[in-house]
Amino acid sequence: MKRINLLVGTLAIAALGFVSCSDDDNDNANDVKIAGTYELEEVNTAAATDFNQDGKTNINQMKESNCYNDGRIILNSDGTLKYTVTQILIGTDGSVGCANAYQATGLWEAQDANVDNTTIQAAFTNEAGDSQTVTLTKVGDKLTYVDNTILTTYPDRNANGEAVNTRGSVTYVFEK
Repeated sequence: MKRINLLVGTLAIAALGFVSCSDDDNDNANDVKIAGTYELEEVNTAAATDFNQDGKTNINQMKESNCYNDGRIILNSDGTLKYTVTQILIGTDGSVGCANAYQATGLWEAQDANVDNTTIQAAFTNEAGDSQTVTLTKVGDKLTYVDNTILTTYPDRNANGEAVNTRGSVTYVFEK
């Protein structure tokens, strides 16, 4: 009888061990499903602009400049990331150009197990060497990042047609 009780107890403990390990396995499988290269598809600003001065206003600044074309986020299945940051550069003299793209590297973690609809915390070091943490929202094959801090600006034109930075939120949409 003692042997049966010992055997049942051992099997119960082993079963609990298998159940607790299965959650870790699912997290890794979900990370693999989330992992991939997400290309920048939209840079949506708080207000429409005619930055390229073609007579058409757009909220999506990618239709106003090719400076964003190489933007992307690569989420690796090991939890690391590589973020290619692209942007428009407006000089103090009003000159306009594309800023040099740079690679930010860091870590990411999904906040829940639903791979089609989840939030992802991404932490990386920006070009200035500062640590930055952002929240990405994943819906289907799209990642969205909303930058709405008080210092956020986007390229615009003033009443004289001069290039300026306007304060307002910017929503970045990446697609896998």
